[in-house]
Amino acid sequence: MQSFIDYLEEQMDLKRTSTIKFKDVLGAVSEIKARIIKMDEVSGRHMIETDAGFVIGVDQIISINGRPQENYC
Repeated sequence: MQSFIDYLEEQMDLKRTSTIKFKDVLGAVSEIKARIIKMDEVSGRHMIETDAGFVIGVDQIISINGRPQENYC
């Protein structure tokens, strides 16, 4: 998972708009186009915040820019 987190950090540092596909809190798959503006670790869980106001757990992310998360279940 570390290489995926490194990729997220790279996208944040480059200020690129990314297509983020993730599972929302209700279990539905959602897709947004946004820039990652912040990454944090809260209680051992990696989180991203986007310029669109979404806060998403890295464990909820299915793919970013078509690149799948290695260990997504």
